[in-house]
Amino acid sequence: MSALRLAGALAVLAGGLALAQQVALAVHDIGVFELEGDAVNDPAVAGDDWDTVNVYGGGASIARTGVLADPGNATIFTGGGSKDNIDISSWNWKDNTGGLPDKDNITNAYAAAYSYNGQLLIYFGADRFANDGDAQLGFWFFQQNITVNPNGSFNGVHQVGDLLVLANFSNGGAVTTIQVLEWVGSGGNQKGGTMQLVLSENAAKCGPALTGDEACAISNAVPTQAPWPYTPKSGAPGTFPQFSFFEGGINITAVFNGATPPCFSSFLAETRSSTSLTAVLKDFVVGAFPVCGIEITKTCPSSRFNADQTAFIYSYNGTVTNTGFAALYDVTVVDDAGTPGVPGDDQTINLGTVAAHASATFSGEFQSTQNPATNRASVTASTTPGGPVDVTDTSDPAQCPPVPINPLMHVEKSCQVRVVVDNNQVVVRVDIAGQVCNDGDIILDNVTVTDDSGTPNNPADDQQVLSLASLAAHTCAPYSGSYFPSGVNGSDPSSATFSDTVTAHATPRPGGSPLTDMHTATCPLCPCPRTP
Repeated sequence: MSALRLAGALAVLAGGLALAQQVALAVHDIGVFELEGDAVNDPAVAGDDWDTVNVYGGGASIARTGVLADPGNATIFTGGGSKDNIDISSWNWKDNTGGLPDKDNITNAYAAAYSYNGQLLIYFGADRFANDGDAQLGFWFFQQNITVNPNGSFNGVHQVGDLLVLANFSNGGAVTTIQVLEWVGSGGNQKGGTMQLVLSENAAKCGPALTGDEACAISNAVPTQAPWPYTPKSGAPGTFPQFSFFEGGINITAVFNGATPPCFSSFLAETRSSTSLTAVLKDFVVGAFPVCGIEITKTCPSSRFNADQTAFIYSYNGTVTNTGFAALYDVTVVDDAGTPGVPGDDQTINLGTVAAHASATFSGEFQSTQNPATNRASVTASTTPGGPVDVTDTSDPAQCPPVPINPLMHVEKSCQVRVVVDNNQVVVRVDIAGQVCNDGDIILDNVTVTDDSGTPNNPADDQQVLSLASLAAHTCAPYSGSYFPSGVNGSDPSSATFSDTVTAHATPRPGGSPLTDMHTATCPLCPCPRTP
């Protein structure tokens, strides 16, 4: 085996790799993953296999794509800009059209990531429709979540540190070569300067004879079982014909010389017309591959009034979990305080560093006039201390419990008839008195009591007998007033009466539905008839 090493202190723009001589760390036969040219787990061999990862729950992987199916002629590269050394924004694709050689037709692709002794190992694989020719395969690991758009373009662009593994199988898969290239944008040592060759291994076929390798790959030398739905061009369904299945692995930490690897988010497998970096790209399949990841969950379990009952106080709790390979730094939670889109009242909680697969909790309170409130939180983190944000997540909305509000109010009233002199005339005056009571546990605002002066259909002579800015819970406020009646019920003085009605209005805090209560009192003109 020969290997290209780009010796120490090679600077690549904007955080590219600096490679130095080091002892390479193998990716096969270390008890992590079986790289022996089939997809079915061998119980006698330590480590996962593709059926473990893709069919039986993921095994020990920390991230996986699952089986990314590519039936028929789906997702085919098209256009002269669709090349590995050109940015993704220039790539184009088409669907379910001809022109794709059967040997270049990917049927499924997959990838899985593992943490091993503090190192990031990634295993990748694909199967193809036909085996009638050599295979040139590429496996991209992107930091952005690359997807396809319906108009034939791609969504997303390269970032410095995106990695391409080229695995070329010739002589029926007997000879395997691997190249690993990093996207650097400019200044690279490959044509166009966008890419830097960081590893090249000849005779890189995984197996006991291969030692000290940072990457290797292998194909199936004999027909093998397909653990997922698969139908070849020729042969029995459910079986990979010879040289139709490919798998490999790469020690990402070793390739990056022990530095923190980039935070990969998506994966793309491709077939190529040749081994050249500028080769025409053929078929592809793309999917999410969150090697670094963070998750946030939260609840809002309790609620209460604030001290002056102008708003509600909600308590929340949450958990942030590092789901990825390495520690995450500068982990920051932002809670929206029940007002999404209004950052002015957001609450920020700094959680610091969260180790791989560890969790950190947070809690707090916020005020809101909503009852109930809906609350959510987001989290950001970096893979390096003080570095840019690499991973984010947003919680599902947490529905806070409503604060029970039971506003109650009633108004009482009495009246008494008086004979008084007014403007040199003897007239009847009705004096009224009573109280309005807050019977609930909520402060009432804008409390008013209005008397209709005995003319319910004529608001012009109504009089307000009480006006309060607020009325505390379980308290009453008195009122009084008088009016000169303009009419009487009955013509016999001994049975004549006067009636009027008071109406009380109030608004419960905070901003509750208005309350209304009414009370009518009837006063006799002669309450104490004389005895004959």
